Amino acid sequence: MKKWLLLFCLAGNVPAMAQTCCPVIDTLHVNGGLSVGANYNPAFPLNVGAKARFSNQTHFGDWFDDTPYGAGIQIARPANQGDTRFHLSFVRAGQWVAGIGFLQSSNTFAIQNYGNNSGSSGIFISAASNVGINNRAPTTTLDVNGSIRAETGMYIGMAALPTGYALAVNGTIGTTKLKVIQAWADYVFAPDYKLPSLQEVEAHIKAQHKLPDIPSEKQIAAEGLDIGDMQKLQMQKIEELTLYIIDLKKQLDAQQKEIEVLKAK
Repeated sequence: MKKWLLLFCLAGNVPAMAQTCCPVIDTLHVNGGLSVGANYNPAFPLNVGAKARFSNQTHFGDWFDDTPYGAGIQIARPANQGDTRFHLSFVRAGQWVAGIGFLQSSNTFAIQNYGNNSGSSGIFISAASNVGINNRAPTTTLDVNGSIRAETGMYIGMAALPTGYALAVNGTIGTTKLKVIQAWADYVFAPDYKLPSLQEVEAHIKAQHKLPDIPSEKQIAAEGLDIGDMQKLQMQKIEELTLYIIDLKKQLDAQQKEIEVLKAK
């Protein structure tokens, strides 16, 4: 009992003592180091070798902000904390450092898997709540500098991903280039391709009100338009038309020769 009382007297200020086995300490000030459940280590002003509990707002950092943000942990740094200083750092076995905190002189919050916050790799949340991935200054709700991979699909402006779709957009898509990996229709020019006669095409049009092999208006309305398949079918028809024109040219050339023979008689 005397040893504990002496320790508290040397370590800090004991304004009052309760009439119990232990004194009630209002203020404890330690000029050197304090070890709890561990051997004294001069490298650490406070060395705790067991569980530690903070039951109210807890502050870590260079200065204290008394604004009532809540009873959680508050980690504060000066506005300009330097590019090599995170508010909170995580070290993996002394080999790799990651950190979270505000960027230097900025209200942008960063999560980065690097030893400092001067790079552009990481997740950044601006003061406007825009999220940037590998982009320190996001200007939209999600601003990604890099590629995006969705394992099961992506849908925009829709409540759910429709069955059979990897990407679904409820709205207009603007693009400067669209590339579709698709089988092509050069089989029309193969020697064994059976080119329908114009009489057969005419009969099909009269019966079905559409070109052969082309989906009907009703089918397109129900199932949608497959851009890749339609491009292939359109190319098939263009190539068939080319063969018809070549055949007609041969017929015209033969007729022209007959006409010239008749004129020569």
